[in-house]
Amino acid sequence: MYYPLFVDLRGRRCVVVGGGPLAEAKVAALLDCGADVAVVSDRVTEHLAVWAAEGRLRWEARAFRPADLEGAWLVISAPEDRSVNDAVWGEAQRRRLWVNAVDDPPHCSFIAPAVFRQGDLVVAVCTSGKAPALAVRLRDRFAAQLGPEYGEFLELAGAVREEINRRVPAFRERAALWYRIVDSDILDLLRRGNREAARARLWELVEGAG
Repeated sequence: MYYPLFVDLRGRRCVVVGGGPLAEAKVAALLDCGADVAVVSDRVTEHLAVWAAEGRLRWEARAFRPADLEGAWLVISAPEDRSVNDAVWGEAQRRRLWVNAVDDPPHCSFIAPAVFRQGDLVVAVCTSGKAPALAVRLRDRFAAQLGPEYGEFLELAGAVREEINRRVPAFRERAALWYRIVDSDILDLLRRGNREAARARLWELVEGAG
């Protein structure tokens, strides 16, 4: 049984061991989250080399060393030689770091879900490592149903969150207001492209709460 959570990695040192396409995909996701990424590999893909030249990540062009995990918050191991996972896992365990070895569950203390993003909406699907392909198919099914209006909704909601907290300090009443907002016609208005009408409807509900 895995405990699901979302981690804020902004400015946190994350080490990726490996430089192939799998490592590139993991690095791209970490960079999107604002992580401070270090790549350890004697060879890397063209994209990784460009990102290193641009200063978006640090590239140690050599084999993995235990000291590479100094100061890390999270470790991903995706080397071409999977035997390297043993060394990465052992050092990460010694330092009590979260580590994921791609497609190697025995060397993972966390696993990565299939992810779909629509603005600030994040849908993550996990099969506990048993059938990642099913997670991908389910993610794609959700993605087909969740259009850009959901990201727009969250933009509007984020803009009024502090005002709602100020107007409605009691938790139960505030939760009830949020459900009225979510269950209203705001998403339908956004789906039809009526952003200003959606904004007006949102403020109508907020102001009606006090």
